[in-house]
Amino acid sequence: MSGEVLGSIFNQNGYSTARMRAVWTDENRLKVVCQVETALAYAMAKAGNIPESAYQQIQARLVPENFDLTQLRLAAARSGHFLAGFVSYAQQLFDGDSGQYVHYGATSEDIEDTCYVMQLKQADEIILDYLEKFGSVLYQLTDKYKKTLNVAMAHRTYAAPTTLGFKLGIHLNELDYLMRRLKAVGKFTFAGSLAGVEGLSTMLGDHYEQVEADFCNHLNLAVPEMYWHTQRERFTEYCNVLTMTAQLLGKLGRNLLVMNQTQVGEFHETYAKGRQGSTVIPTVEEPYMCEAIVNLATVIRNEMPLMYDTMQVTGEKDTTVWRDIYVVLPEITMYLSGQLNYAVTVLSKGYFDTQRMAKNFDLDDGTMYSGAIMMALGKYIGRQNAHELLVRLRVEADDQDVLLWDLYYSDKEIAKYLSRDDLNRIMSPENVLPHAVEKTEKILRLYRQRNGSDMVSSH
Repeated sequence: MSGEVLGSIFNQNGYSTARMRAVWTDENRLKVVCQVETALAYAMAKAGNIPESAYQQIQARLVPENFDLTQLRLAAARSGHFLAGFVSYAQQLFDGDSGQYVHYGATSEDIEDTCYVMQLKQADEIILDYLEKFGSVLYQLTDKYKKTLNVAMAHRTYAAPTTLGFKLGIHLNELDYLMRRLKAVGKFTFAGSLAGVEGLSTMLGDHYEQVEADFCNHLNLAVPEMYWHTQRERFTEYCNVLTMTAQLLGKLGRNLLVMNQTQVGEFHETYAKGRQGSTVIPTVEEPYMCEAIVNLATVIRNEMPLMYDTMQVTGEKDTTVWRDIYVVLPEITMYLSGQLNYAVTVLSKGYFDTQRMAKNFDLDDGTMYSGAIMMALGKYIGRQNAHELLVRLRVEADDQDVLLWDLYYSDKEIAKYLSRDDLNRIMSPENVLPHAVEKTEKILRLYRQRNGSDMVSSH
């Protein structure tokens, strides 16, 4: 049993999900290889390049149930090439010479690339399912807290009043974009390949375009406009969108970690019965899932350099860089499945403490409103003069150890232009609500329009 995190039975659920791991098993790989080789035989038989009877036998006998994985592994090891071992092993499954038509007309990279596309398409369905669940939870929280006052932070200090719903809505809007990008790039990524070593399709005969189209259509894959063994951007671009998605989740995780700090206490990652946070501090409930979300964003980001490396292909076949794909595609999708699972769980099971938010909101000394006061004064004395006046008050407040609030009310220069009632109005947190609610509702409306009502149902 593997000791690394994706293979270890003790660790794998902390980094991935069983659903996604099933896509990348040897058993599923064998199933996909059989499907792709059968599609090749179908297209070649339809074009008259191989006997129809050979295709019928390949369809019936080239199935995973007829393979012994141990013997197939040995055949692949002896040949030093998985597909060479596969084709050699498969000969014993056939009567007569039908087995001679297995892999007929294809190069190994046609099959390898198409198989990875097939598996990535399976992974894509799982990722989109997790994204929809995550989006549904995030949508509901954004709507629920659209009028809940919170603090906008600039460089980790109080900057201005806002709402929790708007802050969550910013993440929802970014998620909305990335989901649309993933679906769009998928249409390009999920294409088959049947063009031979040099890309000229000479082994397919005169009707090579139709053969490739029949091959791809049989597998429910797009037909590429051109040979793409040396064009690896379809994988790189897809993984880039996955990586951006992971960074969005990581950003959310970092913000939740700050809110989960004891000193802040605005969010709590709940613990299921039996779950423990520490072997040495029995009562502590550490935000481990939030930390995992942040960590997996880093892990996934570090996969991307390998994907850029895959685009530097030498000649028409080059496993020097293709091997990177065989590492990254399984790992990046498995890690992202784990990260999304954490994100859905954290948001659906954790809770925001609005009472603590209100207490923290009141910790402000007036800094949150200095920008609004500057704009109000700027109408009379100019923006820059107002800015310098408020900087002076900041220094005085620090030197005298008093609240800015008090100096706003007592400063004679401010009093020339703004009355106490004016200041009270400017520094009323409810002033931000109309804009915050309007912008949040716009985000919610756009999400509904683009994703459908079923995307915002309860999960």
